[in-house]
Amino acid sequence: MMMRFKSWPWPLLLIGFAGLVLLTLLLLAADFAGVPKAVVNGFFLVASIIGYAVIGMFCRTTVLEEYFVAGRSISAPLNGMATAADWLSAASFLGLTGLLLSDGFVGDGQHPGGLAYLLGWTGGFCLLGVLFAAKLNRSQAITIPDFLGRRFDSAAVRWLAAWGAILCSSVYLVAQIYGIGLVASMLSGLTFELGVFLALGGVLLCSFLGGMRAVTWTQGVQCVVIVVSMVVLAMAVSFKTQGHPFVTVAAVQSLPQIQARAKQIESDPAELATRDVISLRMSDLTVKIAEPVYARDVERQTVAKQVSKAKAENASLREIQKLEANPAWRENSVDRLVGAWQAEREVLAQAMDRPVGFQAPHLNGLNQGLFNSLALVFCLMLGTAALPHILVRSYTTPTPMEAQRSVVWALAIIVVVYLCASSLAVLLKSFVLTELVGSHLDQLPDWADRLKLRKLALLSIQDYNHDGIVQFADIRLFSDYLVLGVPEITHISSVFTGLLAAGALAAALSTADGLLLTISNALAQDLYFQTAAPDAPPLRRVMLSKILLMVVALLAAWFATNRPVSILFWVTCAFSLAASTFFPVLLLGIYWRAMNRVGALLAMVSGLALSLYYIAANHPWVQMRLHLNPDDTLWLGLDPVCAGVFGVPAGLFFGFVGSQLSSRKN
Repeated sequence: MMMRFKSWPWPLLLIGFAGLVLLTLLLLAADFAGVPKAVVNGFFLVASIIGYAVIGMFCRTTVLEEYFVAGRSISAPLNGMATAADWLSAASFLGLTGLLLSDGFVGDGQHPGGLAYLLGWTGGFCLLGVLFAAKLNRSQAITIPDFLGRRFDSAAVRWLAAWGAILCSSVYLVAQIYGIGLVASMLSGLTFELGVFLALGGVLLCSFLGGMRAVTWTQGVQCVVIVVSMVVLAMAVSFKTQGHPFVTVAAVQSLPQIQARAKQIESDPAELATRDVISLRMSDLTVKIAEPVYARDVERQTVAKQVSKAKAENASLREIQKLEANPAWRENSVDRLVGAWQAEREVLAQAMDRPVGFQAPHLNGLNQGLFNSLALVFCLMLGTAALPHILVRSYTTPTPMEAQRSVVWALAIIVVVYLCASSLAVLLKSFVLTELVGSHLDQLPDWADRLKLRKLALLSIQDYNHDGIVQFADIRLFSDYLVLGVPEITHISSVFTGLLAAGALAAALSTADGLLLTISNALAQDLYFQTAAPDAPPLRRVMLSKILLMVVALLAAWFATNRPVSILFWVTCAFSLAASTFFPVLLLGIYWRAMNRVGALLAMVSGLALSLYYIAANHPWVQMRLHLNPDDTLWLGLDPVCAGVFGVPAGLFFGFVGSQLSSRKN
């Protein structure tokens, strides 16, 4: 028998909170008792997945409205918590702290810093609450394509919106499953691929049986796990560094020391020498990329002489293998060789441009980084307000007012998590600048050695000027999942690694649940039943959606195992695609009565096509295959993740013009 919950979440969520606290205390005791770290972390993984699966099983349903929109009976607090969990994805939870630490708050003068993500993501919820939440709830639709199909009385609009929702959500979903694989493999010790499919079982058990009803309650509990894990970790690091648990205050206290240390590093002759070496290597790579065949032949001759000399001198096998690892020696394909050189040049460029502190020196006035930051804020704000899996949560509350209130709840929760993540970045920066920079390569801090030797390395160090001293430009931090190394860097209990990973897993699972439902519902409800079988019984609709959900999950997991690109890149592209596809048609369709189906179709097609082209044309793989020059494919110097800057105006323009011209003909 299905469990019937009250509309207010407090009893269940208090039980979840108490269970998390009890589990953490038990594992702390196990850690002090000498239980192996792998056992502690693995227990966190298993307990998390089983807990979410049990909730999903108790919330199973075959009722159409319960499955698609949770019966439209979810209170504002619970819906806000579910929305926040749906929103706080692997990119936010895992990547934000590392991004702020690595790229600073305002960027390097060329690319945006972490502040653009904070402003864009939080500002988008203000747009969502003001513009769309109440209007969508009042429509009584089931999906976003369903709403647009009704608004314009057009099957073509419904179809196009469904495919747009599938595309945006699929890009986002791959990033979440990638994050799930990272966390699961780190905790369980399994390979990345097995970690993906292990955690995927938890996703399916959460969403397969109960649809939106099960996902809502699961996400409510996951929200508690996300917030508690981030807040507790931040408080522990604050207490460790400044002697009190107020993390934002601790970050403010640490800033003067960080700024003073950053200025010292920036003027250090050894740091300047390292940057000169990097600059020369970048120039050398540019020449090689321009003449790859000739450069490969010359490089191979040099490597052959070095290998022969090393063998004659009875050098170690490791030294010989290091020489033979040169891309020019092992790559026969010119395209792959050029790709390797381009990747190396990109890494070197990041090492050169990264600010030592949180702002690049002498960064004042107008610059390309400022334009990229403003463009990214624009894309993230409009993308947040137009993401299908976030918009659909407006359908689950009983009234339009509750829908708006739930956005306020979600924003408050997200702000708490982001404040902790930002403060953690500041505190971690002090460890990097004071403990790691300036140390000898053979006397690294113990945490640096552990991060380098991890199965999923969080740190790499390259001594560019061969002085045996670590300079800031020598360091590469893997920001996508650096936060998982916080307990080791700050010397706090390893139990916090498990707690942090449980929060990261909850963030990735909750977002994956919402995305899977969005994709499967678009396929079943909008593409099949609304056109091919509009009179199908409710049970058949629910069962097909469940089957498609499983198929989509397996396909996304398979794709994620190929590790295509970074989590943050995928997620940010999804925002630009969602903004370009849905924001213009929703804004004009809701607030302009003259908007018609022709305008809606043109708005979605033009926005989506332009954004897709800009992202694809600036992808390194496409540029390498088509021999494109990056300087020719970038418009106004804006990064490809800012494609929405071009897609949204195009959608608004063609939506307006198409509606005007078609209405005159009629």
